[in-house]
Amino acid sequence: MEENKTIDVYYDMDIAQICQQFNKSRNTVDKAVAKLIKDYPDKDWKYKNPETKRITIKAEGVEKLSTYFRKEKNEISTVEMELRYENEKLKAVIEEKEKAQQLMDQLYQEKLKLELEKSKQTFLIEQQSKDETIEKLETENSKLLDENKALQEKIDDADSIKDELEEYKKREEEYNSKSFFYRLLHKI
Repeated sequence: MEENKTIDVYYDMDIAQICQQFNKSRNTVDKAVAKLIKDYPDKDWKYKNPETKRITIKAEGVEKLSTYFRKEKNEISTVEMELRYENEKLKAVIEEKEKAQQLMDQLYQEKLKLELEKSKQTFLIEQQSKDETIEKLETENSKLLDENKALQEKIDDADSIKDELEEYKKREEEYNSKSFFYRLLHKI
């Protein structure tokens, strides 16, 4: 393995940090890192920088180290516990987000129903108002037609009275003209 070859990294710690992270002795950590390199020589999971004395291990390698330490004492490593804790937090956040999304969807549906009901009520009120207006207009129209008939009858009555009056005037003239002749003849 080439020690100066750079690789993509996820964890960059010195040996003391690794010991503290896994709560293990330096000797145990050195053995586990050596075993990691021996078991997976082609993975490039570990790179030791001689200047800083820090070890860079990819996430997969850290998981394998955690597995080695668990096998050693059948315990869950601190890293794994932290990962599980983070995973649980993420699941809780996702669940909350899904609940919030469902609640938002539900509220949107309810708002939509209310808007539809409001529109329907507005339409019905407008329709009722239009129907009432039409009824009023029809009633007024009917009254006007009745008044028009009554006026037409009065006009007809007035015309007939006028005709009768003319008839009376003609008779009066006839009578007056007859009576004049009748009086003249009577005198003679």
